[in-house]
Amino acid sequence: MYIFIDYDGTIVKSSEEEFMKAYFKNLSNYFGIPFNEILTLVMESVNEAMKSTDGTKSLYMKFAEVFSKRTDKPFEYWAEKFTYFYENIFDQVESVIEPNLKLTNLIKSTNQKLVFASNPLFPEIATVKRIKFAGLSPDNFVYVAHMENCRFAKPNPIFFKDIMDKLSILPQECVMIGDSEFDRASEKVGIRFVHIADEPEWEKFFS
Repeated sequence: MYIFIDYDGTIVKSSEEEFMKAYFKNLSNYFGIPFNEILTLVMESVNEAMKSTDGTKSLYMKFAEVFSKRTDKPFEYWAEKFTYFYENIFDQVESVIEPNLKLTNLIKSTNQKLVFASNPLFPEIATVKRIKFAGLSPDNFVYVAHMENCRFAKPNPIFFKDIMDKLSILPQECVMIGDSEFDRASEKVGIRFVHIADEPEWEKFFS
């Protein structure tokens, strides 16, 4: 059994809104760009990258191209700043993270194969830290989705298909645990969806 697991609202109980508020507050302070301005710039760039149908580029490359175009600066300039931010400042958002201990304890103790299937809207360096904020390790997962290794994001079902192709697995071998309609998009490629609120149902997959 391959268990695909979402992050916000699933591995962690804290809301995505709370996390994003803390994230953009710190990003705004570091970049020296007003909160609403950096929020709009990043989110509009992310949304444009998500909408792209170009299957030849990673989400990271799509985001880099859009962000550079919107700021009139080469992405190399921004990549250096983002890397410093994730290495040295990003840890400050850990204070808003509340792990779902029932789930994280099962993740650490199970012999099932787990896939970190949060929407891949952060680069690998940030994704690894988000996993650690929940008291977990990337080693708990056979695959960790992030901006650099994904072409598409949820709710595009190709996100799930690409992971299955990389792992050479079939839909009937998989289940997706999450909290939103974005996660339910797994059903479009034949992967069963189980809502995090249905604890008795998802708990049995870990045994």
